This record gives sequence, structure tokens and C-alpha cells, in this order.
Amino acid sequence: MLNEKSTDPQHREALVSMTALYFIEEHALLRPELLEDAKKSLQALFLRTSGEETMLRKLIDILKTTKQIHQSFASISNVLSGITRGAQTVDSKVAAYKQALATMSPSAEENAAFAGPFLSFSQTLLHKIDAFDNNMRQYVELKETEARYSSIYRIAMEARERLKLRLAGVLGSQTRSEVETRIRQSVVSSFDYSESESNLQFAQRDAHNKEEEIMAQLEDIRVMCQMAKNPAMRNKTDDSANPTVSSYSVTAASKTPKPRADYDDVFALFSQALRQHPRLLQLKDIVLELFRLYQNSYGMFRLDCDRLGKAMETMFDNSEAYFETKEEDKDIRTKREKLMLIEGLIPFLEHAAVLTTENEMEDYGRFSRRLSNMISEKKAAWVHVAEHLLRAKVQAEAELSTRL
Repeated sequence: MLNEKSTDPQHREALVSMTALYFIEEHALLRPELLEDAKKSLQALFLRTSGEETMLRKLIDILKTTKQIHQSFASISNVLSGITRGAQTVDSKVAAYKQALATMSPSAEENAAFAGPFLSFSQTLLHKIDAFDNNMRQYVELKETEARYSSIYRIAMEARERLKLRLAGVLGSQTRSEVETRIRQSVVSSFDYSESESNLQFAQRDAHNKEEEIMAQLEDIRVMCQMAKNPAMRNKTDDSANPTVSSYSVTAASKTPKPRADYDDVFALFSQALRQHPRLLQLKDIVLELFRLYQNSYGMFRLDCDRLGKAMETMFDNSEAYFETKEEDKDIRTKREKLMLIEGLIPFLEHAAVLTTENEMEDYGRFSRRLSNMISEKKAAWVHVAEHLLRAKVQAEAELSTRL
């Protein structure tokens, strides 16, 4: 049984760590191997030497990495679904414009002056937005392929280096003939990692080509949206903030820029057509709404490119964990729920870690009550998981009372 007068900081850390582990296990917040590793670290808690990383710090670091992965999934999903919703909104508004034209039945002159050219303009823009939406989804798949091959290539390189070191060590120093020396050198030189390198290069090329296609589409959308804007508000120079989809893009050699397409100045056309054909005022509200929607859509697409680039960094920084997690759980709603739980658990552990170092002379029972009070704080960052934490603490104390 626990000694009520014990002030050993290891007992405090064990209580907090086991509370976290019961919580993690109940909600399946870590992959089995990580959870098992954490449990083994807990078992070694009382054997660790001075200066070694504490169990709580290790748990916090593991959870932060897991949190980044779940955030990455959620962010990528949000970006892609947001682009799709934007395309669907534009589609519905263009359909409403077509319906308004059918109801109005414009004359040949009214149609030529604005109604027809604007419908053609809107359908072209909608086609570009749909293509952009499709390419963004393809791009994520290509970057995932690149991340996989990047990980494989890194493993192959590390294996080759380990092989070289082993053969250059005791085994290598004990060769008894030139024949054995040649065999050893042949083994090292023939270790083939060229396939993984080639696969990585092809994956990088495919992803980069798709990114260039996306950036060209985004620029076309920008130019078209300029034509739906008051001329006084248009950019006089090229857009200075060049968005990129990924910070891992391969920089291409300078290329001849693609000639810029010319599009109808639909804002000027509408302004002029209203003066010449007053009946077109019937279209004013829906046309202006489309003008605003086009500006908003382009602005959001640019932000989406930046957000996607940041979200995909995790698949390169923690590629193995990223893909294992993706295979384990493909339901984004479950990932969001796990993310919320982790977002509560991390600040709890950080505060509890500080609690374990305070009032070192107090007995175990008083520390336990302080920990319960901390869990139950009304405005704490972990308030949404407080009940789960209290249940986990009860389990932890029951376990520790018979183990320590």
C-alpha cells in the first residue's frame, strides 16, 4: 500500500502518468506500440538515473506529435472540402443566373451587350474552379506518394550506411585475403538503393508538375476575377504574394511564362450595358452577387493553398506515424474527436508536471486531493475531458495502491 506520508516525487509522477495512460488507453489516442512504450517507461520510472528524461515529459512529447498528425488530417480535410463547397456555391449561383436569363428572355441586343458574354465568362470560370478543386485532391495524393518514397529512400540510405560501418568494423578488419576484401567492397557497392532514389525523384517531379498546374489555374482564376472587379480597385501590377501549395516543392529551372489569356471585362460591360439597356437592371442583384462571390472565391483559394502547404508538413516530418494513423482511422470525424481529447490532455499534463514539483514535503493524500481539484477547475483548458480524467485518476490510484 502507498505510505500516506510518502513525499517521493516519483509517486506523484506515477499517479499523474498512470492517470494519463488510463485516459489514453480508454480513448485509443495512441497507436498500440506507442502506448506500450509509454507503459514500459512507467515501469522503469523508479529505476531511472538522475538527469534522464521523465515519464511525463516523454508522454507530453508523444501526445504533441500525435496532436500534430490529427491536426494535419483535419486541416487537409477542411481545405479540400472547403474548396469543393466553394465550387458548388459558384455552380449554384451560375445556375441561378441562367434561370434569371430564362425568366427575363433578353433581346438579341441585350444578350450581345452583356447577358451572353457574362454567362460564357461565368461558365469558363466555373470550369476552372472545378478543375482546381480536382487538382488539389490529386495533389494531396501525389504529395503523400512523395512522402512515402522519401521515407523509403531515407531508410535505404541509413541501412546502407549501417552496412558500411559494420563491414568496416571488426568483420572488415579480420579479412584474411584479397578475395574477402573484394567481396566486402562488392557487398557495399552493390547495395541497391537506386530504385528508391529513382522512385522519389519521379514522385517529386509528379508532385511539382501538379503544383505548377495548380498555380497556373489559380493565376487564371485571379485574372478572371480582376475582370469582375471595379477597374479602380484592380491590381496594377502582378500579384506580389506568390502562393505555393507546399514548402517541400522542388524549385524548377526558369521557364518561359505562359501567355496570359484575355477575358471579357465583364464589370465594364455590365456598367455600360445598364446605361444602354435599362431592362438589364433586372439582373443587377444576381450579377453583383456573382462579382462578389468570384472575388471571395479567389481569395479563399489562395488561403487554402497556404493552409494546405502547412498541413502537409506533418506527412514529411512524421511520415511513418502519418500513414499508420491514416490506415488505422480513415474517419475524419473520429480524428477530430481524438484531437479534442488530446488538446485537453496535453495542458493537463503540463500543469500536473508543475504540480508534482510543488510543496515537496506534503503527504501523498494531500497531493492526490490537489490533483483532483486541479482536474476539476471550472475554466481549465481540459474542462471538456475533466470527468474522463477523474475516472482515470481513480483507476490509477487503485492500481498504484497495490503496486507501489
